[in-house]
Amino acid sequence: MTDRILAATDGSHAGNRAVDFAARLSDRLGHGLSIVHVYLHGRPPAEMMQLAETEQLYTHVAAVQNLTPRGQPANFLGLFASAAEEHEKANAILAVGETILDWAEQRARDAGAQDVVTHLCAGDYADAILKTADTENAAMIVIGRRGLGLVREILLGSVSQKVLHHAACTVVVTQ
Repeated sequence: MTDRILAATDGSHAGNRAVDFAARLSDRLGHGLSIVHVYLHGRPPAEMMQLAETEQLYTHVAAVQNLTPRGQPANFLGLFASAAEEHEKANAILAVGETILDWAEQRARDAGAQDVVTHLCAGDYADAILKTADTENAAMIVIGRRGLGLVREILLGSVSQKVLHHAACTVVVTQ
C-alpha cells in the first residue's frame, strides 16, 4: 500500500464533505489524493432531479452539452426525456460526472490537497470505488455516509456500507 488517499463523491453534500475531509488529510499528511466518481448510470429520474435541485448542476451541463436546439429542458428529467439518441444521454451523463469531478478537484486543491488525480468510472458504485482503491493502492478510502439515493439505510447508505465491509484498507465514513 501507498500513502494515497481516495475520496469518493457523487456530488452530494455528503460527497463534498468526504472530499473536504480527504483534502485536509492530504494537506496535513502530505499524501496524494485521488478522487473517484462513478457516473450516474441507471439512476431513477427522481434522484437525478434531487441532484439537480440540490447541487445546481443542470444549468452548467445544459450549457456544456448545447442542449438548446430542441428548447432547453427545465430540469434533469426534461434533459433525459429530450435526449432522443442514446449517445446524447450518455454524453449528458458523462458531462455531469466530469463536472462533479472538476468541482471536487477544485475543492480539494483549494483545501491544499497534494498530487490530486481524478477517476470517472462506470459500474456498480461500491465495486468501482473498491476497484479504484486497489488500482491506486490507496491506504484509505473516505466516503460520505449517505449520497443521493432516496432509499435510506438506518445507519449507513448501501454504497458506504458495502465499501466499509469489503475494503482492504482503512475506510473513513464522513457524516
